[in-house]
Amino acid sequence: MGKSKPAIKIIMTVTIVLAAVLLAIGVLWFKQYYDYRYALEDYYYTKVPLDYDFTPTKAYNSEGEFMCLEKEYSLVCYSADGAERALEFRVSLDMQDLYPPGTYVRVSASRQWAIGKSALAETDVPETALKKIKENFKPSYASSLPEYADERTQQLNNRVVSAIDVFCSSSENDLFYTYVYRIKEKEMALDDSELLDPLYRSQFRTDKDTFPELESIYLIIKLDDGTEIFSKKYDERVKFGYEMFL
Repeated sequence: MGKSKPAIKIIMTVTIVLAAVLLAIGVLWFKQYYDYRYALEDYYYTKVPLDYDFTPTKAYNSEGEFMCLEKEYSLVCYSADGAERALEFRVSLDMQDLYPPGTYVRVSASRQWAIGKSALAETDVPETALKKIKENFKPSYASSLPEYADERTQQLNNRVVSAIDVFCSSSENDLFYTYVYRIKEKEMALDDSELLDPLYRSQFRTDKDTFPELESIYLIIKLDDGTEIFSKKYDERVKFGYEMFL
């Protein structure tokens, strides 16, 4: 004997109600998931430290094919009301994307991670965030190009680099960055020239901001037997300031 119509109606009603409840739970879960990962939580501000190693690396796809040069930044940032947060973001290079030391950066973040970033002028940083940044930013104490070259040499050699020696020297109005590799590391020197080239296009902006009288910088890569692998002059500022979302 089959079920009565009232019983069927009750079962259908319960089923519909359960489906509606499950759908509501699913929608709520998805909204919370989306908001946690992708919805803007707040803007944070930072300044790339002068001794920050922003050397890019090579990015490969799952098949091991080279895709592009990129750099991952990990910086302490501050909101407009002074809240501190460590944030990471990645930049894919197109020769203008690097944020060199001394650059102010605004990072838009969800509750989970950074979702966007852009370079900006100091005057665009909120007052409280700027105060926090300056309290924790180690400035350059050099008063001349030779002093600055010595400072840069120390900063460069504090980084983890594959070269035998890295140093910066100066002339009257120029800086010379020299990387020296072992003879047996010729291939590494050639590979690194690809990474260091876009870096020093950006480095010129930092050096020029510190010493306006600076006319140009040079990047020189050579082997310890004197063989020159790469040499280039940089005398133009890298433009920045556009929004770039991850």
